[in-house]
Amino acid sequence: MSSDTADVDFGILFALAFRCYVDHLHAGLAEQGYTGIRSTFGPVLRALRDRPAGLTALAGELGVTKQAVARVVDDMRAAGLVEQTPDPDDGRGRLLSLTPRGEAMVTAAVAIGTAYEAELAEELGPRQARALRAGLERIVARSGAQAELAARRVRSL
Repeated sequence: MSSDTADVDFGILFALAFRCYVDHLHAGLAEQGYTGIRSTFGPVLRALRDRPAGLTALAGELGVTKQAVARVVDDMRAAGLVEQTPDPDDGRGRLLSLTPRGEAMVTAAVAIGTAYEAELAEELGPRQARALRAGLERIVARSGAQAELAARRVRSL
């Protein structure tokens, strides 16, 4: 880091690094035909990756209102990433699940992220890359969010 940026607020640096990663991810997804993707899709895709969920349960898991998740899910349904089917255990309930396109997009996103980390490790060297990852894990631990990390989920849209 050059000396003229050494005094940049840590929050700005952290937020900018995350935004740059998300921009890279979205560009990589667009190259594979996944256009019109929004950052709010990520937590929903990750949450539905392992199992279907009802709208209320999904909202609770993500820590947002049912209305907020419903808006995101509507956009994802329009993009062909999520589908809604009757809940076999509750005649009135509906389950959200990933479509094959949604599953493929999650797989592509994970591959892009893995490649990004590998490229960064090449640039930084393996020791610094491990230190960076350890630092990020420490930030998560200090915030008490280890359960979310272990579940590979992010709460919020």
